[in-house]
Amino acid sequence: MKSSIRYLMHALACITLMFSMAVHSEEQTWKVNLKDADIRAFVTQIADITGYSFVIDPRIKGKVTVVSNSSLNKAAVYEMFLAVLGVHGFAAIPGQDVIKIVRQNSAKQTAQNDRFLRKVPSEQIVTRVIQVNNAKALELVPILRPMVAKYGHLAGVAAANALIISDHLANIRRISKIIDELDSPSKYELEVVQLKEAWVGDMVKLLEELAPGELGKGKGKGAANKFSVVADQRSNRLILRGDEPFREKMRGLIAKLDQPSSTGGKTKVVRLKHADAAGLAELLKGLMGSISSEGAKGKKQKSEASVYADESLNALVIRAEPSVIQELDGVIEQLDVRRAQVLIEAAIVEVSDANDNALGIQWAMYDKGGSIPGVFTNFSEIGISAASILGALVGADGSDDGIDATSLGGASTGITAGIGATSGSVSWGALIQALEGDATANVLSTPKLITMDNQESSIIVGENIPIITGQSTSSGAGTADPFTTIERQDVGVKLIVTPSISEGDLVRLEIEQEISGVKDSTAGSDITTTKRQIKTNVLADNGETIILGGLISDNEITSESKVPLLGDIPWLGRLFRSTSTKLSKQNLVVFLRPTILRNKEATRAVTIEKFDELWQLNLHIKESNGETKEELGELVKPDVDHIYTGMKVK
Repeated sequence: MKSSIRYLMHALACITLMFSMAVHSEEQTWKVNLKDADIRAFVTQIADITGYSFVIDPRIKGKVTVVSNSSLNKAAVYEMFLAVLGVHGFAAIPGQDVIKIVRQNSAKQTAQNDRFLRKVPSEQIVTRVIQVNNAKALELVPILRPMVAKYGHLAGVAAANALIISDHLANIRRISKIIDELDSPSKYELEVVQLKEAWVGDMVKLLEELAPGELGKGKGKGAANKFSVVADQRSNRLILRGDEPFREKMRGLIAKLDQPSSTGGKTKVVRLKHADAAGLAELLKGLMGSISSEGAKGKKQKSEASVYADESLNALVIRAEPSVIQELDGVIEQLDVRRAQVLIEAAIVEVSDANDNALGIQWAMYDKGGSIPGVFTNFSEIGISAASILGALVGADGSDDGIDATSLGGASTGITAGIGATSGSVSWGALIQALEGDATANVLSTPKLITMDNQESSIIVGENIPIITGQSTSSGAGTADPFTTIERQDVGVKLIVTPSISEGDLVRLEIEQEISGVKDSTAGSDITTTKRQIKTNVLADNGETIILGGLISDNEITSESKVPLLGDIPWLGRLFRSTSTKLSKQNLVVFLRPTILRNKEATRAVTIEKFDELWQLNLHIKESNGETKEELGELVKPDVDHIYTGMKVK
């Protein structure tokens, strides 16, 4: 501790000796010569000379060396002090009553008091706002930034069109002079030239070819052009920007080029990429009725124009004045765009359940010699009737061949049991029949199709069946020849849809969904078909699944036949009645999901996805046919583009 104090006192004594003081009649001066002096001791000595109070950042450390043979006054000593601090990466920032010694990197973020010093030294770091009057402040920033110290700051304020600079006062004064030279009023003026015959679009291209140096053709991107020529297509005028020699040169060229056309018009062929030539030609013909061009004196005059469609090349041939062609080009460019497509996926889910229950007992008694030869009950709800059996028995009476089964009609469903006996001349019998049936069905159809925006598209998956509409099998009654007329009808799943894409990926769908089939019928020899149809217009977001409609039906049919009085007896009455119950439930729901395909990448992705589904079906079929997983693992899925080269599904 004592050695440190002794070293500090020794350093202060050395510095005091190096600051030799000279007294003059006017002002006190000092000569400064230092060698490897501690910077904190150097600050202490400057405080004694100037009378200022300093606050030193704890991170301020180092040795300083100053060599000078000239005498310095108080202001010059402080100026020299700021220069020494700047060389060592430090700065002095005046505060309210003291001067803070900080690192230069922190100087621009420290508030300072400009009134602390009567005269701000040139080495003092200050912040100034420089107003820019003519040029744009933001455009000057990249030009001036390399001139500002690394620890300084330079920024532009667009709203005030001003620059903010933090740097040494001497450097700020240098930059201000540069800004004054750059911020001079522009010597370039604007001039408007009205064209009488030529079209401004063609004129600008010609001038760029004839004066590439002035108009900057061929220069790199971002090059600042002093001169420019702008076309005002609405009024067919040119706007020149530049000095008088440039504008005079342009006026001479324009006067020579603005001559009447030798053909009195212009013909242009436009090859279309996406739009239909015939449809677009009709649209343009309707549009050209309102197209007009503005003359040199501001008067509007009609321009003759014609548009023809070449359907073989899908091109348009336009013959009109240049200004009209330019307007039509703009319309064609906006209409000849790739149209979006829509993938429509429908899911038709049908679940049905049917249950039949029937139970019946029929009695018969026969007395050949009695006054009432026969009595029987006859219920037809559950199959074979007692009357049919008795008829067969009577027909087989005395025959050794037994009962002819064909006389009983169709075979009965369920179980049928008959009992009976004969006592003397009286015969009796009972026919017991029971039936329980249960049928379920789960049908899922998923038709898919892709169509262009605002284009109707349809898909039909089913059969084409013949339906008899008229026939004659006799040559009588005025009919010369027998005939049969047949009309064929499609049955199955049919989907017809017209999508319309709106802004925000909203799809309007005009849909007709039909589900038809053939129904078993015994009413006649003709065919009975079933049909369920939905026709609607809906809105759906891109990729959203919506329900189009559904049908839920629950039918229960109960029938009962009984013998009067006997059938109403509790418990015993079941022997004299027949009951049948049929339950039928059906649930049909149709879902739909639109997906917008705006580019070929989206269409390609959907194609690959469906191809992968086909390949997985191929693997499942092979697995069901007995192929092992090892054999399936050796299969290589071909690319979708090779689907036409003979890929076998099975």
